[in-house]
Amino acid sequence: MKHKLITLAACTMLAAPALAADPSASLNRGWIEYAGSALVGNNKVQDDKNAYWIDEGVGTWMGQAVRSWYVFWDPKSPLQLKGSISFDQPILFVHDEKAELKATAAFQNAGVGYDYSRALVGLETGDRKNTSWAGQTLTLKWNASNPGDHIRVMTAVPEPATYAMFGAGLLALAFLARRRRAD
Repeated sequence: MKHKLITLAACTMLAAPALAADPSASLNRGWIEYAGSALVGNNKVQDDKNAYWIDEGVGTWMGQAVRSWYVFWDPKSPLQLKGSISFDQPILFVHDEKAELKATAAFQNAGVGYDYSRALVGLETGDRKNTSWAGQTLTLKWNASNPGDHIRVMTAVPEPATYAMFGAGLLALAFLARRRRAD
């Protein structure tokens, strides 16, 4: 019976879509998932205490499978946000200009309203210079101005082969466990 359960678990894992862990952050402000109803990108959130992220799901960009994350900080006061944000997969692209955000709008989360009408949506030149990434970590130092700071981060998506290898490992363990019992 255990052998069948392990085999079932391995098959389920092979068929499962790639799930992502929530990004973690070490910032001088709070870091939470956006669950509001205000439009993002138009200075309506007005929160001095928190920076936000939105999981926009999986798609294809530049011929690669990606998971899209919308990251923004929209304070009502002129404040600074600094620190780092870590994702569970390597960062492939960071879109930080209005034109890039509009070009990647197909990734938008259907439950959130986006507004790219303001001229400065994205990052200003100084904030762009103070934003970098390596591997899975985005490092930033943003000085917010109207309408705040907004980027779209695209990370890698684990390949199905990764799940296949995991499932094969489970099957091998089940086989060894069964063989031990038979001896």
